[in-house]
Amino acid sequence: MIKKKILIVEDESIIAINLKEVLIELGYEPCGIAPNRSKTLALLEKGIQPDLILMDIYLKGSVTGIELAKELKNTIPNTPIIFLTANSELSTIKQATDSHAYGYLLKPVKERELHANIELALQKANLDVKTKEQLNSIENVAKTLEHTLQESKEEKLTLITLKYGYVFDIEKKVLYLKEDIVSLTAKERDLLALLCQQKGSYISRDQIEYSIWPNEPAGDAAFRSLMFRVRNKLHKDLIINSNNIGYKIARL
Repeated sequence: MIKKKILIVEDESIIAINLKEVLIELGYEPCGIAPNRSKTLALLEKGIQPDLILMDIYLKGSVTGIELAKELKNTIPNTPIIFLTANSELSTIKQATDSHAYGYLLKPVKERELHANIELALQKANLDVKTKEQLNSIENVAKTLEHTLQESKEEKLTLITLKYGYVFDIEKKVLYLKEDIVSLTAKERDLLALLCQQKGSYISRDQIEYSIWPNEPAGDAAFRSLMFRVRNKLHKDLIINSNNIGYKIARL
């Protein structure tokens, strides 16, 4: 069985050595002793990866154990920290709690309490990691679903459902009859796209000519030829004509 590695951050050398010996007796692997912030960071930079940290609240130097614990949450967020202190004041306990500590032990530390707190902290940290992974997984699934729904929504917005079994893809300018693509020329596709964009409203002949032949007048023959060809390929009532208003397409 792989022994759990525990880093001791304690500025009193005698206490640190005693903790190391107790940890060994309990079956853990002390992976280092540091008296302050700089030594702690130096050990971590060397590649030490503790499964848990025993942290004295009052360390040598300007940075307290609580401040160091908050800093380490950014670099080793999944490593549980148990605080050690001779101070039992409520304000100190509250500060330790606010730093998301996994335990709080008063010195001198009793072996049984130390063992129990370490095991509880390791179990809770493991559970927290699994919960975080599950939440991330759920979040990723939700994002994927949202993206899929958005794509589906966008795709639906480009598809215009017409009467008589026709569907027109406004973006690709492709007309479908059930699953088959209806063969159309470029200007025939332009005409259908123009009519579909009107959302069932009539569009005048002049507007049609200007849109499909923007650079030159179509002429009566060209316009009638286009309409005749399109209507010949489609259901006879798909394009509706009102002599006084113009043309529109039959949408559902």
